[in-house]
Amino acid sequence: MTRYALYFAPDSDSAWWHAGNQWLGRDAETAEALPQPAIEGIQPDLQHKLTHDASRYGFHATLKAPFRLAPGYTEAALHLALQDFCRQQAPVRGLAPDVQWMGNFLALRPTENQAAINALAFACVEQFDHFRAPMSEADLARRQQHPLSPRQQALLMQWGYPYTQEEFRFHMTLTDRLEPGALADSIHTAAQKHFDLDAPLDITGLALFTEHQAGADFQLAARFPFGQ
Repeated sequence: MTRYALYFAPDSDSAWWHAGNQWLGRDAETAEALPQPAIEGIQPDLQHKLTHDASRYGFHATLKAPFRLAPGYTEAALHLALQDFCRQQAPVRGLAPDVQWMGNFLALRPTENQAAINALAFACVEQFDHFRAPMSEADLARRQQHPLSPRQQALLMQWGYPYTQEEFRFHMTLTDRLEPGALADSIHTAAQKHFDLDAPLDITGLALFTEHQAGADFQLAARFPFGQ
């Protein structure tokens, strides 16, 4: 059964979108495989392995985590709701992201406009939650594979995702889990160089991503610009 996710994805003509797709080796909008930038001392097959899961999800920041549609709701209804929601939103500009560690993986994180980003993210979580089917036992078990605080467990049960509200951290994942050491340091340095872009990163709309069967690549199915 298809899963849907509300993500931020940079505009398709932006330097950030192209750089993110190149880093992950895949364009989630066109389904095109791309050569990853070479990292000195790291073989391409190892580089691919260390970005495999991040690539499967596509270059994005999660606003509402993947969900299945609740009974009685359709993809067409979700599209209409997204159009209406996005028509009322204003862009969030000047994110100025840089490459940071988030636990044991690398991600792009913004240094500006955190309050506006957080408000947008929770609006997506809250206003589209009626489209979300209840979690299956398998979904719940998967989310609980890693230790959760009592608050994160409560958020998981309420919203189907433990990292929302005050636990939310806007980020664009660049790698899978990395062990500390020289290899991780090399990838960190390469990512910093690759994403040293003299270009603005603005949130000007939402992207609907879909996963049509478990384990399949997520695809960017539709973009919904703000204010239109």
